[in-house]
Amino acid sequence: MNKKVRFVLIIIGIILLIIVANIAMKNLSISKVEVEMIYKGSDKLIVKEQVYSLLNKKYGAFTNYKIKEIDTKEIEAFLESKNFIYSADVYLNLLGGLEITITQNNPILRIINNKGEQRYIDEQGNICNMLKNKSANVPIANGEIKEIFKGLQKIDSLQTPITYNIYTLVTKLREDALLYNQIDQIYYNKNTTYDLIPKIGDYVIRFGKYENIDDKLLKLNNLYKEGFLEFGWDNYSEVKLEFEGQVVCVRK
Repeated sequence: MNKKVRFVLIIIGIILLIIVANIAMKNLSISKVEVEMIYKGSDKLIVKEQVYSLLNKKYGAFTNYKIKEIDTKEIEAFLESKNFIYSADVYLNLLGGLEITITQNNPILRIINNKGEQRYIDEQGNICNMLKNKSANVPIANGEIKEIFKGLQKIDSLQTPITYNIYTLVTKLREDALLYNQIDQIYYNKNTTYDLIPKIGDYVIRFGKYENIDDKLLKLNNLYKEGFLEFGWDNYSEVKLEFEGQVVCVRK
């Protein structure tokens, strides 16, 4: 037998072994399930125990399944349909274990419409339902917001223009750590203007109409860095950002 034929036979033998091993592997039972959580700096609103519970209610014990019976894409779709699960990555390792990586939605805003309906909005503008006994430390938006969130999965500028504007404003605030850490609440008025309520201090920031956003936020940043450091904020009841090129502070 020449070397070429021998080499071909060896390759065929290896392929057959791989096929047999693969068939045998698929008939093995799942050895264990491991869940890893990724929060990306967000408050922990769901934990791995809840993910295990969701899986158990849907599928029962995975150790009763054979590897060939597992549809990882179907499990991913199931998990991603659940509240506060942004993405799920499911795969089988070489030892027959089911590995699941969950990335939680990162809420940046809690919004309450004028009927008392509440939702969280995450970084991508996805709408998340409220959770029992858990809350995220994010700014709250309320006031004359008439938009309804029931049945919606994501906000946009057509169906929910007020919420979209508030979401965009909060996104810009998050780019400035100083401002984001100062603002506790955003109030939408009947005359379509916005007020910002700070975490510290007894004053209201009159943001005005949703226009010239970057200019207003720059003025507010400068006020915190320079004006308030010199004069303090306890002497004022209002800070008005509506006027071009200036900030008007109203004394108490």
